[in-house]
Amino acid sequence: MRSGRRRRTPTQAKRLPRDRKTAAGAVRLRLAPASLYVYAADFLKAAKLTRSPNRPFRPAQFYLVCHAFELGLRAFLSLRGGLLSDAARRAMGHDLGRLLSKAHSLGLDELVQFDSAEVAEISKASVYYTHKVFEYPALAVALRGHPQRPDVDLLLAVVEELLSAIRRPCLAQA
Repeated sequence: MRSGRRRRTPTQAKRLPRDRKTAAGAVRLRLAPASLYVYAADFLKAAKLTRSPNRPFRPAQFYLVCHAFELGLRAFLSLRGGLLSDAARRAMGHDLGRLLSKAHSLGLDELVQFDSAEVAEISKASVYYTHKVFEYPALAVALRGHPQRPDVDLLLAVVEELLSAIRRPCLAQA
C-alpha cells in the first residue's frame, strides 16, 4: 500500500458524495424503478433455472427468488417515491414483510393482490431471508430440516405475479 493513501473499502467506494447533486444522480434516481425491475427479473430467471424436483432444499434458489421479490418491491416503492433515502433503506433492511407492508401502504393492491396463503409464504421466506439462512449455513436450522421453509414454487409464482404487474409502470420510467 502506498504511503499517504488510504485504501477505500467496497462499502465506501459505492457511496455517492452526499454534498453534491449531479445530473448523473438525478438520472440514476429516475432510472431506479426500471433498473430495479430489470435486476429483479434477472434474479427470478436465475431462480427458475435452478429448479430441481429431486432436491427439496436448494438454498441458492430460495435466495434468488427472495432477492427477486425484494428488488421487485423496491422497484415499486421507488416508482411511488418511497425508500429513496439511505436511512429509509436501512430501516426496512431486507425484511420482505416490512417491504410488502410499505408497498401496500403506497398502493400495491391497485396492481396486484396476494391472498393469505401467499402472504404466509412471504412471511416464512422473510424470516429465512432476513436472517441470511439462504446465504450462510445455519447448522441448528439445517439439523431440524428447515421446518419453516417456504414453498419455493408458490414464491416463484408470487414474484412472477409481482413483476408482471409492475413491469409496464417501471419500464415507462426509463
